[in-house]
Amino acid sequence: MDVELSWLRTWIEVVDSGGFARAATRLHLSQPRVSARVASLERSLGCVLIERRMRPLTLTDDGQRLLPRARLIVTEVDDTVSDLRATAGSLSGKLAIASFASGSSEFLPGILKQLRTANPLLEIAVLDGDVQISDEWLADRRAAVALRPLRPEPADHTWIHRGIWREPFVVLAPPGHPILAADAIGLEDVAAHQMITIGDPLGDPSLGYEAWSAMQASRIEPAGGIVSHQPTTLAAMVRAGHGIGLINSLAAAMVRTDGLEVRQVDSPHLYRDVGIWWHSDRPLSRAVQAFVDLVLEADRPAGTLAIPAA
Repeated sequence: MDVELSWLRTWIEVVDSGGFARAATRLHLSQPRVSARVASLERSLGCVLIERRMRPLTLTDDGQRLLPRARLIVTEVDDTVSDLRATAGSLSGKLAIASFASGSSEFLPGILKQLRTANPLLEIAVLDGDVQISDEWLADRRAAVALRPLRPEPADHTWIHRGIWREPFVVLAPPGHPILAADAIGLEDVAAHQMITIGDPLGDPSLGYEAWSAMQASRIEPAGGIVSHQPTTLAAMVRAGHGIGLINSLAAAMVRTDGLEVRQVDSPHLYRDVGIWWHSDRPLSRAVQAFVDLVLEADRPAGTLAIPAA
């Protein structure tokens, strides 16, 4: 029995949705139809892919082996069909972009407007998450390209990137806070206070990655702090008196700063470099290449700098 592409797509949706019922809703199919497709895939392959007696949804060893290959197959088919259907002046198909909140907010809207105006049939999805989540999306082909900080480096060294911008960090503090008395705020000034930074609360329990790296490079011992995923949460915690906020400038541009002072931090070690990343082991589809070209030709976001040559 041949394997049908719709079976693979349905099974992947079951995995991503975490269950048959949610997948049926997303695919606009009945749950028995979804179950039948997955069962047909398993019969065709001669193996069980999902442990049906376990909750939450769990893949068998065969299912875990199949998943990255199934994603690659579906992506390659979609990219091939999109490229062949494209006319000289317009692209079609799907483009999934992994990104992070401030990059999506302050940079992507103008890029995507250009891309969609020129290619009205192109379906675009922006997947926002932290670095770890973004890397997972790019690794398993749920995203074809990623807007991602250059640090920390991804575990997969086959990915390639082009740098786009460097952004400074700023401090958010209530009016009258002692740190605002200095004409120039250095990293040692910041480290003397409780900080609230952006990062992974599970991986960076006291400081976000850039803040931690800068403190280490400057041989500064911080007083301590709190890590949050969301810039809006960071600003709210500063207002509530939990500490001063230390945040990259584009993230600061996203949040309400009424009732707060914003000052740039003067440190050669504290910055965020951002680039566009993709797989080096596969050709770019025409849609991905068009997006990459627009990104590299676009003006940098306001307040950011060029990344110095290595």
